[in-house]
Amino acid sequence: MLPKSIKNFNVFIDGVGYAGKAEEVVTPALERVTESYRGGGMLGEVELDLGIEAMKIEFTLAEFSTDVIKQFGIADASGIGVRLLAAAKADDADSTVDAIEISVRGRFKKSDMGSLKAGEMAKMKVEMPITYLTYSVNGDVIVEIDMINGIEKINGEDRQAKLRQALGLTA
Repeated sequence: MLPKSIKNFNVFIDGVGYAGKAEEVVTPALERVTESYRGGGMLGEVELDLGIEAMKIEFTLAEFSTDVIKQFGIADASGIGVRLLAAAKADDADSTVDAIEISVRGRFKKSDMGSLKAGEMAKMKVEMPITYLTYSVNGDVIVEIDMINGIEKINGEDRQAKLRQALGLTA
């Protein structure tokens, strides 16, 4: 009956694990772009769906990462892979552990090395707009969004397949 909470997590940046170094991750928000519309004969406004809002992931490392700094400014918009693994569990006696995986691709937009102060940890904050996202729970892909290729799969349903077909983008 109690809610599940994240018990622990790990971050992998291009395959390199940051266990013990990744302090916080701000996961991508899923948000629709909409516009209010009211045409003649309508009783009131409706929100028209115009697509998906740009997504980003942010994370804070407890140290400066030379590997992350070296990847700043790469040309490929999908050139860096970040993978977040998390374990969620309720504090009920019979609660199972959910394995959550968020995998994204993009490139680093911002690597903020903050300020330095003697006797304090130097933290690095990184912001990465993303072009690709998958969100899985216990191996089941719940969300897959590929901004470049126009793919939007939610719970196995490809909501953009007919649009891609109409544009001649699929066989």
